Amino acid sequence: MPTHSIMPGHHPGHEGPGPVPRGTRLRGAEHPSRLSWAVPLTGAVALGLYAVLLSGQNGFTTAGSWLMGIAVALVSGGVGYVLIRERKKMIAEVRAGAFGALLGCSMGFLYSLSGDSVLRSIEIGLLLGLGMGLASYYVFYSHEH
Repeated sequence: MPTHSIMPGHHPGHEGPGPVPRGTRLRGAEHPSRLSWAVPLTGAVALGLYAVLLSGQNGFTTAGSWLMGIAVALVSGGVGYVLIRERKKMIAEVRAGAFGALLGCSMGFLYSLSGDSVLRSIEIGLLLGLGMGLASYYVFYSHEH
């Protein structure tokens, strides 16, 4: 008889092919953790409230500033949720670039609400996004390798 038999019963630790019993946790079939929605929600609330503050100080009406804050919170929270949920499907470079882009766009937009020039807002967004992307890449690469 060959050493590597595929017949069941020859290897006591392995049952061979067949159905998986109910309740067995499969690799990759994890339930979403609380962090997958708590972190984007916290960031969205903070960005939304800060957008309300900045837009209220720079000529928006009360209703307009609250609508701006709600829009900022919904967009940033939605993008953040998708990034957190799908992060394991992305390679480290793409993941770091996505997190850097999210932070850079968010901070550049908030800076533009303060009333400064568009060029300065783009500069702030690019610098913060690049810094976040590089820091994220370092963390992701060091934890994977």
